[in-house]
Amino acid sequence: MSQPERRSNLSVGIEWASRVSTVGLEFALPPLAGAYCDHRAGTTPWLTLLGVVLGFAVGMMHILRIARDGQAGRKGQPGPR
Repeated sequence: MSQPERRSNLSVGIEWASRVSTVGLEFALPPLAGAYCDHRAGTTPWLTLLGVVLGFAVGMMHILRIARDGQAGRKGQPGPR
């Protein structure tokens, strides 16, 4: 049985940078969109608050999924010493 090909450190770093950027945008963009919509519709602060709640929920779900995927990948590896 052949071992899977190892990825370079650069590709792993770029993948993690992409994940971190995505999570940051998931937290930041919904409140900004809510503030913009509030400004346009004159409903201050309701859509901004909705954006905050939505952004927090989506961001946390993504963080928890990353953590779960990290734990699933470690099942066959030995623990820290």
